[in-house]
Amino acid sequence: MVDHVLRPFQTDDVPAVHELHARHATADDVDVYSTIEPVLDADAVRRGMETADWAVVAVDATGSVVGWASLQSWTEDDATRVFLTDGYVAPPARGRGLGRRLLRQAEAVAAQLATGHTQDGPVVLGGNASTVQPDRAALLEHRGYEHTFTMVEMEHDRSPVRPRPLPDGVTVRAATVADARPLHALTARVWAGRPFFTLPTEDRFRDWLRRSRLALFQVATIEDRVVGFVAVSRSPVRVEVEDIQVDPEFQRRGLATAMLTRALSALAPRGAGPVRLHTEGHDPAGARSLYERLGFRVVREYRRYRKPLSLGSFAA
Repeated sequence: MVDHVLRPFQTDDVPAVHELHARHATADDVDVYSTIEPVLDADAVRRGMETADWAVVAVDATGSVVGWASLQSWTEDDATRVFLTDGYVAPPARGRGLGRRLLRQAEAVAAQLATGHTQDGPVVLGGNASTVQPDRAALLEHRGYEHTFTMVEMEHDRSPVRPRPLPDGVTVRAATVADARPLHALTARVWAGRPFFTLPTEDRFRDWLRRSRLALFQVATIEDRVVGFVAVSRSPVRVEVEDIQVDPEFQRRGLATAMLTRALSALAPRGAGPVRLHTEGHDPAGARSLYERLGFRVVREYRRYRKPLSLGSFAA
């Protein structure tokens, strides 16, 4: 077994980590259009590592980076404290125990961070694995993680989309940065009581609007009340339907269908690239069913795993 060295991530490691992923992108079956796991450029590597609670790189005997691990934490709206473990091992270094070592180290650090902190709800470890990461899924399951839910990435099949009429009394306009507060309040109502959710702050909504192409970010209103929105973004490689929300009082009236079909039909004459979105695979609110009716098909699944964080259970 090769004895890899683990050391704290440093800013100087960004180029090496980026190059590591780029070199093995084909072997890893990276989806260049993904909205859930986009291709990691150098800035994405830097942001991810620098905002982590903890991050390390694994280097081989030559000093080359062959893997990494990180830990991110947050508290969900139901008071669940989540410590998300993440990591990567280059294909040539797999099968030698490095992935297990990195995961055990991340779990131990999570236990240390959780010790001494008063929690109002459960504390859990999380891990993710897509359908093209069977080794990652097997590692998580071997360590006692249980599959909790699945996110699905969907792509539109390019079939013609006929705009549906808006419900009576509803008008649609381009969003403005001043919509941050009503959009924040609307999202809070839509997601109230749902598990696995953390409501972004109003400032996060404001930042989202500021960096969005507002002509593609449509808001539905009845008189002065915001009752829904659909946010679309474009990049050089794809179009993403970032989010679509309808106030619970106005659901089941065709508003989501009308907003989304209007957005898709507007994109068609512009020669848009692949149109992607993601949603919950178990379809708790009917979003997946809506997307399938409008021509979206699942292209990849992303399984979400969790297990209770037990402070004394991480001996090697």
